[in-house]
Amino acid sequence: MHKLFLLFLVFTSQVFSKGLAPENYWDIQSISNPKINNSGDYIIFSKRYIDKKNDSFESEIWIMDVNGEGKRFFSKGTNYEWSYDGTRVAFLKKDQNDVNQIFVKQLEGGSETKITNFDYDIKDFAWSRNDDFFAFSSFNEYEDDWVVEVPGEKKGEDYNWTDDPKVVTTLHWRYDGQGELESGENHLYIVSTSGGSAAKVSDWGLDFTGDLQWDFDGNLIFTGNNTLNDLETPWKQSAVFTLNTESGDLKKISPEGVFSTPKLSLDGKSIAFTGYPSKDFSSVAYDVYLYQDGFVERYTENLSDSPENLFWLSKNELAFQIDERGSSKVKILNIVNKSLREVIRGFNEQFYLSSAFDSELFGTYASASRPPEIATISSGKISKLSNFNEVVLGQFNLGETFEINYSAPDGTDVQGWYILPPEFDDSKKYPLILIIHGGPHAMYRPQFNYLWHQFASDGYIILFTNPRGSTGYGSDFANVIDNDYPGPGDLSDLLAGVDYVTNLGIVDERNMFVQGCSGGGVLTAWVVGHDDRFAAAASLCPVTNWISMVGTTDIPAWTFDWFDVPFWEDPKDWLDRSPIMRTGYIKTPTLFMTGVLDIRTPMPQTEEMYVALKEAGVDTVLVRMNGEWHGTGRRKPTNWFRTYGYLSEWYNRYTE
Repeated sequence: MHKLFLLFLVFTSQVFSKGLAPENYWDIQSISNPKINNSGDYIIFSKRYIDKKNDSFESEIWIMDVNGEGKRFFSKGTNYEWSYDGTRVAFLKKDQNDVNQIFVKQLEGGSETKITNFDYDIKDFAWSRNDDFFAFSSFNEYEDDWVVEVPGEKKGEDYNWTDDPKVVTTLHWRYDGQGELESGENHLYIVSTSGGSAAKVSDWGLDFTGDLQWDFDGNLIFTGNNTLNDLETPWKQSAVFTLNTESGDLKKISPEGVFSTPKLSLDGKSIAFTGYPSKDFSSVAYDVYLYQDGFVERYTENLSDSPENLFWLSKNELAFQIDERGSSKVKILNIVNKSLREVIRGFNEQFYLSSAFDSELFGTYASASRPPEIATISSGKISKLSNFNEVVLGQFNLGETFEINYSAPDGTDVQGWYILPPEFDDSKKYPLILIIHGGPHAMYRPQFNYLWHQFASDGYIILFTNPRGSTGYGSDFANVIDNDYPGPGDLSDLLAGVDYVTNLGIVDERNMFVQGCSGGGVLTAWVVGHDDRFAAAASLCPVTNWISMVGTTDIPAWTFDWFDVPFWEDPKDWLDRSPIMRTGYIKTPTLFMTGVLDIRTPMPQTEEMYVALKEAGVDTVLVRMNGEWHGTGRRKPTNWFRTYGYLSEWYNRYTE
């Protein structure tokens, strides 16, 4: 009996080893943000999973020993932080009114203690250095100063009248994934870590944005908008501040420009932060600055991208994460001689830094074939401490990923990758899907993507590249598309990548497809408006008409920034760069898919171009994805399956 059972296990493993199956997506877990306590013996981390019954993504806080053993559930919640003595964890969790409050739980035993009781979500919090207090931020709503009263209401009677309208007086008044924004500002409060009444310590017209922490003297350090009266373009105007909690004295310690992510040194004598003196371009690689003795000095220059997740390892060494040529790397800055060294040497390393202890770095490590898992870096070597997804993924063969480097027609160097089907046979030719990233300032890397590997398992070659405009290759490469997007440069980079892979002799050129979401949806529509080599296309959540987009999106100021002049002064550039104006050139069957709640690239953008292609006689389909904001399968797991299903069927429909 045991032998028969063993044989069955072996047989089924062989049967299901060729490639992924869509239904296995239900079991994939997302692991992120491991943080070690100051004693160096426990790690807390986030584990996200799919609640199939409720069609939702759920997150839990888990804990484990520093050696990776003893993994166990700790609590529901998000935004967790260790106390400085390492015995308690504070985190945000929804209360009975569906409002995020601060909760505290002992490491060993004991129940959760609710610390705050606010009407609005707690957005950021920090332990004081002695663990006696929390500083935190919460929203303060402005009273509506323009209310039209309707005569005839009788107080105390149950009238079923329509709610008052929302009166909008600002350029940005809503946000994708959230909807309409309340009028008001975030303020800072202090409360005992044992609970009680919270004291408000801020009084300003300042937009607090995060990075909250205490110094050793009881002052608060944080990032906020550096213009008290103009909060319309916060990405162009942020600063690092200190606040004396007793006097209320507010001090800006960063220069004019865009600065954030402060991190106090271990001895409390320096504050490191990142930023740039001005933001004249759509993408800028920030530098590391230090504030010491009342003076600010820049410590890096000519970085590939902006440093993130700063951590002091000693009084002279600062570690940070940075995107560089398709890799997420960790570098260490020596502040004595301003030198940089890489922690890991090699290509395509994907380490995401989230904490440090005694010069050992903790974070997550991902590869082209596996999602992120908890890992450490010590003496330049990566050690994995978790393997949550191996039970699912270990039973499958996944397609191999290869790096390519090629030149566009104008000589621009471009990096990319392609994934082969798991059972690749070099005597055959395979259909290809070009997948274009959004942003448009973003960076692809050889990191596990279930959808891509599913398509590879279905027999497609998957091509993904970083055309000009991508980050990770320096500011010049990213900003070449500034006021020129979409344009001939990014188009040529994408098509040159297709040419490179087809020249390898492994692609069935009759069956090539192109897809992308958001900025990738823009470029997908742009590609088929200029080139007819693809058998079919799928443009997800695109911008198709820049003029109608700017008045309906939640990012109008950002949209105006993409053009030299507003459209009412000269609409030519706005129209020339709108994919809808290329409708007459499009022959490629094109599917459009957008979330019905999307206000980043609003549904009318998709509807406009769908109607245009219909009128022009081009094969097209419109998929309106219910329950989704920006993106088509990010909020509801079942929509991930629907996204895959519609794309798969669309490509099958046009496969020869």
